[in-house]
Amino acid sequence: MMLPPSEVRDEHGRWRIRRAWPSSNGCDLEVVHADGRLRAGRLRDDRVELLADGADKHLPALARAWSTGTTVSWRRGRRVVLRAHDGSGYVKVVRRESLAAITRAHDRAESFRGGFVTPDVTLLDAAGCVHLSRVDGRTLHDLGADPGTPDAVVQAAWDGWARGWERVLAAPVAADAAPHTASAEAEILLRWRDHALRAGVEAEVASAFDRAAEALTIDAGGASASAHRDLHDKQVLWDGHRAGLIDLDTAARAEPALDLANLRAHVAWRRVQGRLSPARAAGALAAIDGVAARAHVDPARIAAYEASTRLRLGAVYLFRPAWHARAAQWLTRCAAEAAR
Repeated sequence: MMLPPSEVRDEHGRWRIRRAWPSSNGCDLEVVHADGRLRAGRLRDDRVELLADGADKHLPALARAWSTGTTVSWRRGRRVVLRAHDGSGYVKVVRRESLAAITRAHDRAESFRGGFVTPDVTLLDAAGCVHLSRVDGRTLHDLGADPGTPDAVVQAAWDGWARGWERVLAAPVAADAAPHTASAEAEILLRWRDHALRAGVEAEVASAFDRAAEALTIDAGGASASAHRDLHDKQVLWDGHRAGLIDLDTAARAEPALDLANLRAHVAWRRVQGRLSPARAAGALAAIDGVAARAHVDPARIAAYEASTRLRLGAVYLFRPAWHARAAQWLTRCAAEAAR
């Protein structure tokens, strides 16, 4: 398949492709203009098509919500996130059929609220808008990448996350939380293997995906803990006193190793991206591993989930032009390590 270019042009000028997601007949795109405007589009049959401001035929509620905030993210046909102009919070514009699942996920997020400040659903629009309250602070990602932030502040933020996550693991799981099994995670990994193959990775790399998927399902533990399912350093905020946790749309019940491994893999990737210094990465890993040890999470399961997440991350970033080359190198290294 054709990978997305680094930028595209239209009558409004040049747009940098920030993110891309493989689809059945090309890629969905998220593009940014030099003036900061963000739009969505798609690459299909070697042609790039950009959507007009506020126009997405699968998200009819976007037209009305568009003027109320600044666009933060936009995946064509799936979801748009707007930051409210008055600073009160965010609006997620989704497909109507997704509303119920998102609101249920937030409703059963009580187990996260003992350890974190979480957004509240302040208004629900049946047309496809979920209004969420603001969570204060800076993300672990932004703190870690900022050379002007003292190392001690970055470490305090990670330690704040650790205290909160220990409470999450100790809290009762919502009775109606949907289970996310190791088999389900393996299926996601194999879908990304197929995307990576279409992007041109070698057979040895694809084989590493197969081995990682098999390792996930061998000796799998029970789905016994509350799970965020997309826990990484951009989902955790720190206001200097308490950690916040956002984007709870996929909250479920899973093995406790899932989120810890996901976070661990992201720390490793941030090192490769140059977003975390060696010292800050070591401190982050110490915080994660401390939680795992105190919660008696099986190290073998963390290793299995981390190997899977590293491969999936590499496949995701293959489709982001700024990171394609580094992601390809990362996948080659992951495959070599898995073959040892």
